[in-house]
Amino acid sequence: MQKGESLRVKAEESLESLAWRTYAKTYRAVYAYVNSDLRQYGLTPPQYAVIRSIGTSDSGVLTMSEIGKQMVVTYANVTTVVDNLEKLDYVRRTRDSNDRRCIMVELTPAGVRLFKKIREAHVKEIEKLMKVLSGQELENLIRYADKLRERAER
Repeated sequence: MQKGESLRVKAEESLESLAWRTYAKTYRAVYAYVNSDLRQYGLTPPQYAVIRSIGTSDSGVLTMSEIGKQMVVTYANVTTVVDNLEKLDYVRRTRDSNDRRCIMVELTPAGVRLFKKIREAHVKEIEKLMKVLSGQELENLIRYADKLRERAER
């Protein structure tokens, strides 16, 4: 956007509508960037999210519902992602001995190796992307995104 140029492209477009479209376009572009980084490891962003969630957990084991809460997706989506990671031998599922309905997911040795290999490089790639924003801008972005998410979740 050029200096002095109005944010409103068309008089009939509201600032809220323009902000939403800009936010959506940005999400798609950032998701594509992250996806291309993870593709070199043969993973999708949701697959990496599962591996990261388990790999950073205190116990190294999470239930399917805990993974779903962290990923903010439906249980069916978590099941599909975990199915695919299990086929790749990165995770294994076990039933909780106290509650057989509860399915636990943990990284296999191959999953642990992959997580260790990816984590540092992927974090650096994300940091490289986000460095376009100052610390204050990043804090504002977090605050604004949280505010929108909280409103949408009400």
